Amino acid sequence: MVYTEPDFGPKEIRSYLKVTGWAPISGGDVAELWSLPGPADEVVLVPMKPGAPDFAKRTQILLGDLARIESRDAHTVHGAIATVFNDVTDLRASHPSLSDGSIPLEAGYELFISARRLRVASAAAAIRRQGHFRNFPARAREQAREVRLGQTRRGSYIVPIISQARAPEDVYAPRQEHIDIGVEETLFDRRVTATMSRALGVLEDMASAEREPTPSEITDSIGEGVSYELCQALSKVVNAESVGSLDVSFNWSRVAAPPPGTPPRVEFNQAAISVVDRVSAQLKTRVYTRRHVIYGIVTDLSRHPEDTTGRVGVQTLIQRRSRTVWMDLPDGDYHTAVHCHDAGIPVRAQGVLTSPPGGHATMEVDDFGPDPSLGPDQ
Repeated sequence: MVYTEPDFGPKEIRSYLKVTGWAPISGGDVAELWSLPGPADEVVLVPMKPGAPDFAKRTQILLGDLARIESRDAHTVHGAIATVFNDVTDLRASHPSLSDGSIPLEAGYELFISARRLRVASAAAAIRRQGHFRNFPARAREQAREVRLGQTRRGSYIVPIISQARAPEDVYAPRQEHIDIGVEETLFDRRVTATMSRALGVLEDMASAEREPTPSEITDSIGEGVSYELCQALSKVVNAESVGSLDVSFNWSRVAAPPPGTPPRVEFNQAAISVVDRVSAQLKTRVYTRRHVIYGIVTDLSRHPEDTTGRVGVQTLIQRRSRTVWMDLPDGDYHTAVHCHDAGIPVRAQGVLTSPPGGHATMEVDDFGPDPSLGPDQ
């Protein structure tokens, strides 16, 4: 019998077992034994050498054991292990006419294109809060090339968007002096997904309210990542032929806590999209304003006892290069910056950014705090 090489390795296996209650009991470089506490006293063997001739065979045996213990099919367990370090966003188009699991070609095209549009619009909002972008930042366009699409699944018609996540314990240590560019690139994926989730949640709330959203509510939604482009991505799917509704489910990585305040699932039917279209029209004509968003770690703190503000330096990525952005923060925000610095907690700041080439980057901050994308542990 020929065994197919799995698309994961020992690191993914061990992390999956750890978060599902297993613990190692013995082993070495070649293999480990893991046990699951309980009346059955289950034990499984974990192969540790991906290059070994029997690695695929041992992995298939492990998948079979886990499928039996979890009462799930091996394919589902395989997917859970392969994506243990990923956030998976499921876009599901549904309609009574889609009961056979197929979808009209035009509707399918719009669903795939809108998956890209949603991702790019959310990536743009993770960089700048802006009601209508017109031209996306280059980093936002690149995001669509970096995430992956999983295999479509039955259940009306489901398209999974797979993006990276990172466990909080793997981020930064207390009093960290420099950001890690590789870490920041990985965290950007999680920040984009969190921005998408919050923005869609705000849109769903406005669409399900018993009254029309007010102009001030629409303006406030920009601060949560809502934009004309995001609204249009939703509208084009639900208005496609044979699509009655679109729901988006956020399946957060098992090794990183879900970002607080993010809905696990949102849904938009035809009635909701009519409200989204009205929000979209107002955002398109809104006065062109922008608020930059930066993420990073506090590396510099300076304040005299008599001062009412404190000088803070946040090291971040600007156009994928490390820069220190300087800001003056009021008393409460300054104490937050001190805490985040001492605990190794990444921060997020929003405001007007000035970053001249070769000069000091500064920000007039109107919102500062721990990065809300990384879960409550941060």
